[in-house]
Amino acid sequence: MENIYMTIIEFLATFLIIYTLYYFFIIRKCKKNKDYVPVEVNLILIKYHIDYKKIDIYSMVKIVSFVTTIILSFAITFVIKLYNNAVISLLFGTLLSLLLALICYQIIGNHYAKKSKIKK
Repeated sequence: MENIYMTIIEFLATFLIIYTLYYFFIIRKCKKNKDYVPVEVNLILIKYHIDYKKIDIYSMVKIVSFVTTIILSFAITFVIKLYNNAVISLLFGTLLSLLLALICYQIIGNHYAKKSKIKK
């Protein structure tokens, strides 16, 4: 039981560190420069044919940053707890991150695609 609490604390610490970095380097940059769009958001916009003029791009950046932070934090915490071998950890962490990103970005993309088609 104590091990579960430590894992949750490690996850939250990892989440806070990564989200702070995302906030200072991505979210603030997007807020200051209206033309800046992060790569993740740009890929979602292109893949799902979302008209960025019909949605609030800043809210999308915040949501994608939050989801990306959860994905990375989960993958890092899970891999550190599971494997001691660096090569296997790197490989498994990368695969886990990509799989979770594909699933989550598809959900976000479908949501914003519906939203952009509704607003005319």
